Amino acid sequence: MVIVHSRIDTKEIRRIVDDLHPVQPVRYTLGGAEREDSVYNGLLAVSPDMDVVMVHDGARPFATPDWYDQGAVMMETARAAIYGIPLKDTVKVRGDDGRLHTLNRSRLVAAQTPQIFHRDLLMEAHKQARLKGLKATDDASLVEAMGVPVVILEGSDKNRKVTTRDDIPILSLYLKGREVQRIGTGYDVHRLVEGRPLILGGVEVPFDRGLDGHSDADVLIHAVMDALLGAAGLRDIGTYFPDNDENFKDISSLVLLAKVRHLLQEKCCRIVNLDVTLLAQQPKIKPFVPQMIENIAEALRISKSAVSVKATTTEKLGFVGREEGMAAQAAAMILSYQSYL
Repeated sequence: MVIVHSRIDTKEIRRIVDDLHPVQPVRYTLGGAEREDSVYNGLLAVSPDMDVVMVHDGARPFATPDWYDQGAVMMETARAAIYGIPLKDTVKVRGDDGRLHTLNRSRLVAAQTPQIFHRDLLMEAHKQARLKGLKATDDASLVEAMGVPVVILEGSDKNRKVTTRDDIPILSLYLKGREVQRIGTGYDVHRLVEGRPLILGGVEVPFDRGLDGHSDADVLIHAVMDALLGAAGLRDIGTYFPDNDENFKDISSLVLLAKVRHLLQEKCCRIVNLDVTLLAQQPKIKPFVPQMIENIAEALRISKSAVSVKATTTEKLGFVGREEGMAAQAAAMILSYQSYL
């Protein structure tokens, strides 16, 4: 995969891609002054071993995987193909004399992406266009100029292009679909032992003992994780991060919290807010709360204002009051989206 982007978006594009954990390697290249310049730069970055290329607009976020599969199959018998849909509106052309002329709508097709080509063909089309100074709003136009036939595959109205702000509400409806509020709760307990650091909310808090556990035993983060997983209708943290897996031995719970964020993204869930309370007789954590909030917000990519961290004692009652351990309880609200696509 090659992603063509502007220089100003480099950092953000790479962050988004990294969050998706792509299975295939991703190459990046900068765009040009015009669309055809950007596509040409992308072609130069494609591995020469690739026989087929698919050019897709980032402004069309709703092309489904089967579109790419169908396009690849089509390249077994064709050299170029595009997706397109019939026009529903009557299209008129204003002549040089100012008079309107109506086009035959039955013969018109609105082109979409991805557009699929044999790599050598599209490269040659771009080279010829650059020599002749041809300008085009899509790659198929350049191939057509060479006299090569382009196959039309059935597109979809849902593969809309985000062009103006007016497109956003409709696209948001497709992307999010029905919005459901969901609430989850989490509770976790860890024993206090000597010889371990006390990690709470991703902060090492000075104390004579620490919490015992397979990971860093961050009871605060563990409660948050369980609350989020419960709100999303997923299993508990032990299912995803078992305490007999050496990969999670002494791992920072903030790393695990980031993994929970990915699980929620896969379920089309967005975090609204979190509220977590630490139950501990001592030490006092008030000086460390701002950093805890910042750590949680950063791991989940949410605003710090959406995170609340509090602490309370149990008035010396129970195992917490006897300072045998600590507990935490959390509540989380998320929005779950059911796409209309």
